[in-house]
Amino acid sequence: MQDDGQYLTGKNLRLILRNMNIENVVLAGIFTDQCVSSTVRSLADESFNVVVIEDCCAAGTDELHRRELEIINMIYCHVLSFAELREVRKI
Repeated sequence: MQDDGQYLTGKNLRLILRNMNIENVVLAGIFTDQCVSSTVRSLADESFNVVVIEDCCAAGTDELHRRELEIINMIYCHVLSFAELREVRKI
């Protein structure tokens, strides 16, 4: 899904997720420090449990990527690697 930076604002995604009884959302994407972070915060504000897959996201630089993950981890979401997610979910 393409994210305009405020994916839940003015859209019915929140209603769709709630109507499907979805509580957990796993995110990956481009621009960790922009689109991914904004979507994480919006989902967290709506009380969804959010997981960001760190090695399935990217930013303009590795430093931007790492810093944003440090900021959002354990406040708005849980940051995991894909391997960690596979282990947790037994995929």
